[in-house]
Amino acid sequence: MEHAGTVEELGRDECLTRMATQRLGRLGVVVDGVPLVLPMQFAMEGETVVLQTNQGAKTLNAPLTSVSFEVDHVDWDKGVGWSVLLQGYGADISSALDQRSEALRSLTVQSWAPPPADRWLKIIPRKITGRVITAR
Repeated sequence: MEHAGTVEELGRDECLTRMATQRLGRLGVVVDGVPLVLPMQFAMEGETVVLQTNQGAKTLNAPLTSVSFEVDHVDWDKGVGWSVLLQGYGADISSALDQRSEALRSLTVQSWAPPPADRWLKIIPRKITGRVITAR
């Protein structure tokens, strides 16, 4: 089977531009030694990803650890898609009193979590990579 597709690497700025066009991504955390990937709505400020959720696996396992966040988009009719992977560190900013955390908590994030969605996480990026895949 011959495949005529192409893969193009994206630069950091293009990755961030594409991420900002979407509202849904996937948070990757490790829970009890096992990777867990959860769909989450998000907002961005610069390179920082902001998530709003309730108490649970994300808020217990993401802060102060390595996490990943992936966002993608596919146009099935055109046979093209892209994927961006942000790797970094999680931080719980739910009760942080600094001006930056307060500004991040003011971003509009529609949480899918059942109420109360009163926990806020940010991802501090360490590495951002992406690619465009053309299947035709």
